[in-house]
Amino acid sequence: MPFSIKEFPFFAGFVAFLGTLASAATINVDIGKEYQRISGFGAASAWAGSITDKNAAFLWDSTSGAGLTLHRIRIAPDGTTSETSIAKKASEYGVKVWAAPWTSKYTVNYDGDKKHLDFNHAQDWANTILKFTQDMRKAGINLYAISSQNEPDGTGDNHYEPDELARWVGDYLGPTLDTTGIKIIGTEAINWYGFPNYKKAFFNYPAALKYTDIFGTHEYGGDPAAYPEIHEAGKEFWETEVYDLGSNKEDVGMGSALRVAGVIHDALTIANMNAWHFWWIYSCSEASCGNGALWPQGQGNPDNVEPTKRLWVMGNFSRFARPGSWRIDATKNPEANVKATAYRDSLKTKIAVVILNSKNEEFKADFDFGNTKIGSFKPYVTDDNNNLKEGEKVQVDDTKCSYNVPARSATTVEFILWQEPKVEPPADTAKNDTNTAKSDTSLVSTTRTDSITAIAFGKLSVPQNIQRTYKVFSPLGVFVGEFQATHIGELRNAMTSAGLGRGVYMVKCGKAKMQHMILK
Repeated sequence: MPFSIKEFPFFAGFVAFLGTLASAATINVDIGKEYQRISGFGAASAWAGSITDKNAAFLWDSTSGAGLTLHRIRIAPDGTTSETSIAKKASEYGVKVWAAPWTSKYTVNYDGDKKHLDFNHAQDWANTILKFTQDMRKAGINLYAISSQNEPDGTGDNHYEPDELARWVGDYLGPTLDTTGIKIIGTEAINWYGFPNYKKAFFNYPAALKYTDIFGTHEYGGDPAAYPEIHEAGKEFWETEVYDLGSNKEDVGMGSALRVAGVIHDALTIANMNAWHFWWIYSCSEASCGNGALWPQGQGNPDNVEPTKRLWVMGNFSRFARPGSWRIDATKNPEANVKATAYRDSLKTKIAVVILNSKNEEFKADFDFGNTKIGSFKPYVTDDNNNLKEGEKVQVDDTKCSYNVPARSATTVEFILWQEPKVEPPADTAKNDTNTAKSDTSLVSTTRTDSITAIAFGKLSVPQNIQRTYKVFSPLGVFVGEFQATHIGELRNAMTSAGLGRGVYMVKCGKAKMQHMILK
């Protein structure tokens, strides 16, 4: 006879109950297996002229905003930019600013009416870019990197054949910027189809490879692929531009956001990229610009509207995978429509796991850290109703734990590694240590300020497990970043790991006097 579930109300209710349970799978995380160092996440403000303090905080504040750490600006054909004030605000947040030329003012016809760089004026163009970096420095902006050319495989005035671009970098741009400490992004192809041709040309041209610090590509076509020879050559691999290609119908919510987060996930896990950038922060007014920016398209002045969820899912990565952190091994696809990546900080005290749950139901993540003991964790959720909402701290004290990831969300679970409880020394021992320190006048001056300076900068021996916060500035006083280290040598290592170039920096530690430091 025909079977009807309506005849079995208890069974029907039981099935309904099962449907409400979160699916579950294990995410294995191995802090001992590292892939690539993270340089950051960012976006571009090409052609924009200003940004409000409110929107700057949305972009770059690592507590209330998305905490982006890279920013891309445009160099006009005359060697100027409209984005100086934006770049300066980014720098004040410690963001690394880099610039890309769209086309040169020194062009010549080729292939009919098409134009590209006139190599008779290649040195003039290199000198123009050098002057641009100098003008930016005078404005208080120390550029982190310069791109050789935005989308050289385009058909406009930006076009270079692969061997031409290698020659431009190896013979002109590289030597001209060599003493500035500014890194060079050798390639910025349109997509995964064009990139291999430019990468090959650079590897076949020793001078171009020598001066290139970073290989970059956009993602407007093709599938991400790994190029291990880039990292083996001591270079970084960056994704430098893309927007949501899934639809040009504007979607400010989690649909577009999860598509973008999936692109980030694939770039980091398949291509092992060190950095990832969205295209625009502010959108244009054309219908085709839908989902093309971090702020909504067609909703008026971006100063008066909230950013889209695309920005906040970027924050699920950028707020926690900070420059100098490393991507570590984790179960990438624990279940259908669920993706995960994991990162450890530069001091190996934290692990952040970014989980993208595209399902319409919760996902129960069972974490297994192997031999690594976890002290506690705290979730940060971006979904239809929340933007990086901070959850309650959960005490663990074990190598395994679980968390229910909300439906249709990007959720970062930040784990604090377990540490041995600190044991205070007996009172008489502490007293003897204090007397000993007071009697050893050969080490430092006995004034309080000088003693603090001596401890912070390594002139006085202290227990090496005490971490301090060092604030680093450029010689012009522009804030560069904040680092946790036990001593000045470890600070140098942390700064180098974070990608800071050689040069002179000013360092402040607590109440200690500002010190000049040379990073070699």
